[in-house]
Amino acid sequence: HKPSKFLRHPNIKTLSRSGLKLPDTIYGQRNELKSLKECYNHSLKGNHEFAIIAGPSGSGKTVLANRFAEIVAVDGGLFLSGKFDQLQQATPFSALSLAFNEYCNMLIGSVDS
Repeated sequence: HKPSKFLRHPNIKTLSRSGLKLPDTIYGQRNELKSLKECYNHSLKGNHEFAIIAGPSGSGKTVLANRFAEIVAVDGGLFLSGKFDQLQQATPFSALSLAFNEYCNMLIGSVDS
């Protein structure tokens, strides 16, 4: 059973679900990473931004998301992610729901601390 959501750690380069170090180089996704950085920079200026990483299996979506999460974490930001599950196809926006549920749980945890 694979997890449907992931928490990000500030030292994301040394963490992964398999325990292996993630590659330091993204191949063929410089433009996509640049677009994500631009969205993030717009959000820092008070604009509302939302990005979806989509593509076929094995195209590097998770590596791209992890790389971007690292950039956001180093900057002190918060990165939310949710992953669509084929078994949840009947549930609209299931990945968004997972991401926002995790965020709400984080907020509740910070209030309790």
